[in-house]
Amino acid sequence: MHWTDIHTRHRGAVTVIELRGHLTLGDDDRRLMPEVSRWLDAGHREFLLNLEHLSYVDSMGIGEMVGVYTRVRKLGGNVKLCHVSPRVQEILIATRLDDVLESFGSEDDAVARMTQR
Repeated sequence: MHWTDIHTRHRGAVTVIELRGHLTLGDDDRRLMPEVSRWLDAGHREFLLNLEHLSYVDSMGIGEMVGVYTRVRKLGGNVKLCHVSPRVQEILIATRLDDVLESFGSEDDAVARMTQR
């Protein structure tokens, strides 16, 4: 099963992207980068990926998140994660991406930190 629902909303200057379902990225599942690109083109630079309702992610899904991080950083922006499941956290630690993709236990904590900059 390859599917992800994406819901985007804003909390001040932070664009919150909620991922729901599976982020496993088959050929027709690359929807995260186009969503982020749409907001980058509109001038948004602060992104929070809320993973609270993401039930499964594989290495390709992690790769897509890293691609988003790289693109946003090149444009002077920032990407954080919140509500990271233990399984995703294990993957981030194993790949040493936990040092790159900072995560928070709650959306409120992440937004507060992102707006302090």
